[in-house]
Amino acid sequence: MRKRKKISLVLALSLLALAGVVFLYGRQLWMEANPKVEEPTVTITVNNEIETSSVDFSQILKNNSIITITEEPDSLPESTELDVPFIDQNPQLPTGCEITSLAQVLNFYGFGVDKEYLASQYLPMKEEVEPGCFIEYFYGSPWKTNGSGCFAPAIIIAANNYLKDAGSPLTAYSMCYASVNALLGQVAKGYPVIVWTCFDYDINKIEYTPVTLEDGSSFYWPSYEHCVVLSGYDLNTQTVTLTDPTYGVVKQSIEDFTAYYQKFFYQAVVIK
Repeated sequence: MRKRKKISLVLALSLLALAGVVFLYGRQLWMEANPKVEEPTVTITVNNEIETSSVDFSQILKNNSIITITEEPDSLPESTELDVPFIDQNPQLPTGCEITSLAQVLNFYGFGVDKEYLASQYLPMKEEVEPGCFIEYFYGSPWKTNGSGCFAPAIIIAANNYLKDAGSPLTAYSMCYASVNALLGQVAKGYPVIVWTCFDYDINKIEYTPVTLEDGSSFYWPSYEHCVVLSGYDLNTQTVTLTDPTYGVVKQSIEDFTAYYQKFFYQAVVIK
């Protein structure tokens, strides 16, 4: 009698264990068939860092109005991709990533303008490091490997002068110091954004070289300065799409994109 009870107890425990396995397996199958959907979010805040203090927007040419927009979006679609055409800055413009990025955006809008034509006819350029250097004009020449570069105001000036001559109602606006969410919001609306970033996507430390201007003031030029077009994003994978005039269409994490955006003076331009 005791032996039969012992066998019955073992059988019951075995059946209980089997039921547990079946329950866990069934639960796993249900979870795989009904995955938990989490709302994609971007929790990015942009705060001015000390190195951005060298940008003096009071130096912008007064006869070229620079209008700033931020437009924080209420919400963002999960993903957006814009078909911004890749235009290779090389070999003609080895240091002309800024004007080539502008050419990419203008071609996106159907203008079919050549990068070198834009550079020769519309890009403000000087060989002197006077006030306004890097901001309202390109220092050096984009045709030369030792050319330097420029930031958003110079590209806004070039864009708006071209658009005016083309009889277009479009306008280039500054989005400098806007949040990353605001940049993504413009892309979601169908407007690619020209953004300044790092030429080498594996570089973490950016050095700032002081350039003494004619009036004795200094501008701190960042190493590896580069310009691309923000043409898409995916909140599920936390990545952005960049149409890069050197590397083509590339993906980058939103985290890395934000870090470079901060280190290169929060420079951004949108045409709409």
